[in-house]
Amino acid sequence: FKKKPDGIHRCCFKCEICPKGTYFNKTEDPYKRINCKDTEWSAPGITSYKQRELEFVLFTDSGAILIMVGACSYAVLTVAMSVLFAINYNTPVVRSAGGPMCFLILGCLCLSNVSVFFFFSKLTDSSCVMSYLSIFLFYTVPLACFVVRSFQIVFIFKIAAKFPNFLSL
Repeated sequence: FKKKPDGIHRCCFKCEICPKGTYFNKTEDPYKRINCKDTEWSAPGITSYKQRELEFVLFTDSGAILIMVGACSYAVLTVAMSVLFAINYNTPVVRSAGGPMCFLILGCLCLSNVSVFFFFSKLTDSSCVMSYLSIFLFYTVPLACFVVRSFQIVFIFKIAAKFPNFLSL
């Protein structure tokens, strides 16, 4: 509790509960709260602080194992879809889906699963950079491909509306 002066006399005061993130040190100024540093924390009404403890999700944690199994199964399904597209490459369905762009999309989506493995255990500077780089790079490329494909479709329909006899030539 912090002493809050009540009136003009120094002996009269009210006690105020220190909010979370601050503490009262009774050996120093009794009328002043001390803010915790970034590496410290305190509960409301406490007279000291505690050091923050870092906790990491380990590879052996059940949630981590579940996420890694999901990422691996997603990668297997993406590779299976790529094989299916490769077998039927010259069919109209694969061509209308984007043709060679489909392999770029599926490859990037498969590689984006790599980022999952960087988030477990203690993060280092390099693992942090690699996790975000793989997410940003390998998710941005498929989104860009989807935008390009959407513009192609819109452009084709606009041309077909302006020149209806052009496609029959």
